[in-house]
Amino acid sequence: MSDIAKTLIGRKFDQICFVVDDIEAAIEKWKKINGVEVWNVAYDLAKEQTEKEYRGQPGDFQFSCAYGFAGDTLIELARHDGGRSVYQDWKDEHGCGPHHVGFRQTSAEEYNQAVGHYLELGLEKAMAGFFQGPFGNCRWSYWDTREQIGCYTELYYVDGDLGARMDALRRGENVSITS
Repeated sequence: MSDIAKTLIGRKFDQICFVVDDIEAAIEKWKKINGVEVWNVAYDLAKEQTEKEYRGQPGDFQFSCAYGFAGDTLIELARHDGGRSVYQDWKDEHGCGPHHVGFRQTSAEEYNQAVGHYLELGLEKAMAGFFQGPFGNCRWSYWDTREQIGCYTELYYVDGDLGARMDALRRGENVSITS
């Protein structure tokens, strides 16, 4: 195992994502069943994103997400809203449910090193984008690790005040991380 896998990826696990049809209904289920009370919902999250890619081609995907924390783990509920996306691909193959695990890098440099590691392994970048928000930016990419681990894997990093806002959401504070 490479040092990058051990230090920049493996020690940075913090997220699990579920593809859903109805964000509000999924939030209510998570509240009732798992006690995750505080959520930030970002409708049309991909609308203003740039550098959108889908399987090596320019991306046309649209999606909305809700974010909440169960302990230190970010729970993402993702709804496909249009275009070609790995969310729709997953729904077509498996229906709604667990979609990817995420590993948050602390900087663009770490992110690029982790991406390089995945490329060296021959993994396919399935979908990616860049979000410039009012509190900071987020660069993200989904890697097709379905054959290896049974789901996709996300690499991402955030900058600006976005990290502090995510920490506040983790503490249960009702803050926006996207608008």
